[in-house]
Amino acid sequence: MLNIKYLKNTVITFTIAGVLSINPIFVQAELGDQVLRKGMEHEDVKTLQQHLINLNYLDLEETTTYYGDQTVNAVMDFQNSIGMKADGIFGPDSFKVLKSLLELEPLTYNRILKEDISGEDVQALQERLKILGFLDIDNCTTYFGSETRQALMDFQNLYGIKADGIAGAETIQAINDALSGNKRRPRPSASRGGSRSGSLGEAIISTAKRYMGTPYSYGNSSSSAFDCSGFTQYIYKQHGIDIPRSSVDQATAGSELSKEELQLGDLVIFSNTYKSGPSHAGIYIGNGNFIHSSSAGGGVIISTLSSGYYSDHFTCGRRVY
Repeated sequence: MLNIKYLKNTVITFTIAGVLSINPIFVQAELGDQVLRKGMEHEDVKTLQQHLINLNYLDLEETTTYYGDQTVNAVMDFQNSIGMKADGIFGPDSFKVLKSLLELEPLTYNRILKEDISGEDVQALQERLKILGFLDIDNCTTYFGSETRQALMDFQNLYGIKADGIAGAETIQAINDALSGNKRRPRPSASRGGSRSGSLGEAIISTAKRYMGTPYSYGNSSSSAFDCSGFTQYIYKQHGIDIPRSSVDQATAGSELSKEELQLGDLVIFSNTYKSGPSHAGIYIGNGNFIHSSSAGGGVIISTLSSGYYSDHFTCGRRVY
């Protein structure tokens, strides 16, 4: 269990705390070997290991100054649990989230939290969903709106709770468990062969749905605007899966699938839409539906493969993980 009192009294000795200053580019240049990675030996590694032990990500009898495989795997589990790319490198972004996590008190269940209510407990809920990687907003508020509901449903779905978008006692406890490391998101497999990870497909879909309504913009692939292939590339990248940038090149990524073979998280390709050849891409979310950034729809939307237009232009699915 997470020992909050211990964590609060622990002095965080990481010199990478400097990443929180105003000029992150300058600070990053000054960090040098303070970005911790496999094979390094440094006193900061011991501090990192201790925090990972406290959060139940690392099982060591004694901390060391060496950043070995156990530490790499623990950092990857931590990064995955908060929705970051799991590369096993403990840099500024990982540290910033860890620092925020260590400062949190567990959520207290006093009432059911649901859409259209307000209160400081709603803000506390949003802050934790944001740290866990489910809520993509700049500033948390006291209002429980549709974004909070969707983020909560994504969390519930991924952690095996009835996805009703309502934070009751079970969901509150699950969030506390997730933050303490007692109930972590399944770690995705980077394997391209062998058995397929259903949990990774669900995680990809959960990530994709967090960008519902994000505007369409040709040539863009940032979190604020996407074109179709920019969206698919961006979403897969969040789970350590690299695919080409253009829909033409994405049409040859991975292995080809028929419509009947599609599974959660597969890439779907369409041809001869606004130009000849492969020209549109999305991600299959199950039940004959896919999520994509649509110029006609004005942004990220969910459509059905059985609709006349998309049925006529469907080319193939691609299994890219």
